[in-house]
Amino acid sequence: MDVEPIFCAEQIVIPHNLADILKAYTKEVIRRQPTDIIAFSAKYFTNLANVASGVSNSSAPAKEQLRQVYTRGGSGGATLTESQVTGLCQQAGIADAVVAKVMEVGAFDPAAVDLAKFVFLCLAMSCEDFNRVCMGVFDVFSDNGSLPAEDFLNLVAHLGPDMDPEVTPAFLDAVAAELPEAGSAVTYMELCEAPSLKPKLGLS
Repeated sequence: MDVEPIFCAEQIVIPHNLADILKAYTKEVIRRQPTDIIAFSAKYFTNLANVASGVSNSSAPAKEQLRQVYTRGGSGGATLTESQVTGLCQQAGIADAVVAKVMEVGAFDPAAVDLAKFVFLCLAMSCEDFNRVCMGVFDVFSDNGSLPAEDFLNLVAHLGPDMDPEVTPAFLDAVAAELPEAGSAVTYMELCEAPSLKPKLGLS
């Protein structure tokens, strides 16, 4: 690779988003304490590139757009075809490039797309961190600021293991044990009190 020599400070051009990228990366390294930092870094930046490639030329979908897709598509438990999902997204103003990337990341069957999973992955790929994903879940999937604990856990489970290696069955089991009993509703503020979630939410 040919690199032009640098002879003076004026030749140094720092990308405008470099500081934000390195800050987010450093926080993840400090929080997760990986034993193999090279392997962790490779996976981190690969995932970052995959997300960026899907939205680089398109605006990331807003939570209001995702809620529109979710409610118009039949809400929880709905299974649609890829063309139906694409149509709903177009109606909500979500770019086809974003839809295609989420379909790829989620490895969806074009004939049977789990709408809740699709909308959740759209949300996750639009958020900066896990905390914002959790807050967004209640904005997109809830009518009154609360969700059945089981529904919340089922949504978050879609992050692991490829998008977030920390979201393991053991992690989900630990969180489930700290949330209300099955069938009971949970709010974002109640999530913040769950000991297993606090570190991941950046609250400890």
